[in-house]
Amino acid sequence: MGQATLTTSRNKFGAGQLLMAPPGTAIPTLVCTAGTFGPVSAWTGWNQVGGTMAGLTVTRTPTVSDFIPAESYYATHILVTGDDIQGAFILNEVSKTNLAYAFNAGSAASVAGTGGNFTTSGTGNNLVAGFSLPIVGQEVHGMLGWQAQDDTEVLFIYQGLNVASVAPNFTKGPQAEELAITFRGELPQTNPDTNNGYVSTQTTPFRWYLAGNSVY
Repeated sequence: MGQATLTTSRNKFGAGQLLMAPPGTAIPTLVCTAGTFGPVSAWTGWNQVGGTMAGLTVTRTPTVSDFIPAESYYATHILVTGDDIQGAFILNEVSKTNLAYAFNAGSAASVAGTGGNFTTSGTGNNLVAGFSLPIVGQEVHGMLGWQAQDDTEVLFIYQGLNVASVAPNFTKGPQAEELAITFRGELPQTNPDTNNGYVSTQTTPFRWYLAGNSVY
């Protein structure tokens, strides 16, 4: 009887690290050493958003239409008419950076909490930051990156917006305030990622990298 060959090194676990960045931030150069990528601390200009409730879920949903001739009951062509890529997660850490990304205000100034939709006064422990929701039409697109817990996978959604309903619940523990993000990707005009021989004219909303020879 047939027996599957199991390659347990291909079983992946762990929430990894989520990062977001303002539009136009440079994509990190990915270098594989001894089967792993380097640390995310080398991702210049990217912000680690901290803890989540259930990690990251990436969903790719193609839209299809059937072509059925009058002479057939069955589709003779299944045509892809659209495509959608999303990265969904729920942040459980409240910060100026996370507010900026959750409410599509993630410009460099907003992420720093020093301009854009933020006002600040005071310094140190006496600092006060006020956040103003960007009005319709003034949303700032962002970038999403993720690196696996074992540093063998990296993925990017190069440009998108949060389309989730943001509904933090202010209540007693153990319930924490939560910021929901469903980061829906769109096609950039040029691709900022030239890792691994890709060229900037090869536009795509999403890319997934694997490190080491265990994936083959």
